[in-house]
Amino acid sequence: MTWDQKCWGIFENIYWEMRLAGMEGMKITSELADRLREQKVRVPKGNSIYVRTHNDADTKKKLLSQEVVLNHFFNIAFDIADDTTLSALLCRPLGIDDSGPFESYSRGFGHERFRWTEQENVTQPDGFFLSPKSLIAVELKLESGTRVDQMAKYLALMYCEEKHSGKRENLGLLFVVPEKAKKGLFTKIGMNGPTIDNDFVDHLNQVKLPRRLQTSSEELEAIARRVQLGRVDKFDPVAC
Repeated sequence: MTWDQKCWGIFENIYWEMRLAGMEGMKITSELADRLREQKVRVPKGNSIYVRTHNDADTKKKLLSQEVVLNHFFNIAFDIADDTTLSALLCRPLGIDDSGPFESYSRGFGHERFRWTEQENVTQPDGFFLSPKSLIAVELKLESGTRVDQMAKYLALMYCEEKHSGKRENLGLLFVVPEKAKKGLFTKIGMNGPTIDNDFVDHLNQVKLPRRLQTSSEELEAIARRVQLGRVDKFDPVAC
């Protein structure tokens, strides 16, 4: 997925989440809706319209705290980054030795890679990087915690990719979290790190995955036991 495709992905995200543009939904009366239509204003059948509730400065301030915005910046930056940078910032924290070449994917990964339909919102990885040797998934977190079902989706996505393009030598899942959240990140979801332990694998068996990601518990366990885990609070440019 190229950087320009990811830029268009931002516009698509704003189209579906107008709050990112400082807009809020508002229900209006049928009478007002009819008057607007008479003036050639397009009003949906449900009589809901969007109104601007924030100025540009307030909108920018609000967006700085949104994970979805961080995801977009991350994906464009890491799609432009060269293989040496990706190896240093993504592989090294996981203890993986891989110099690439890397391919970068994010939103719409399954649609492009596995021909899932646009209507199938199976999973939206924050970052997914492929090389001949490795599969590296990245989960970005600001405030919200990580759930078992999110972990299961990443593992299932790795299973789908290996089924699609072949088994890899390395599997890694890197969490980018604030410093204050690093210490308890794994224990909150029942893991000790830096590998996925037996107790957590038992939790995976209880997760209900989307149809496209469903696989046997044995296959999911086999992936889980190969994954290296890592966590960083920031990316160090000196490492490059």
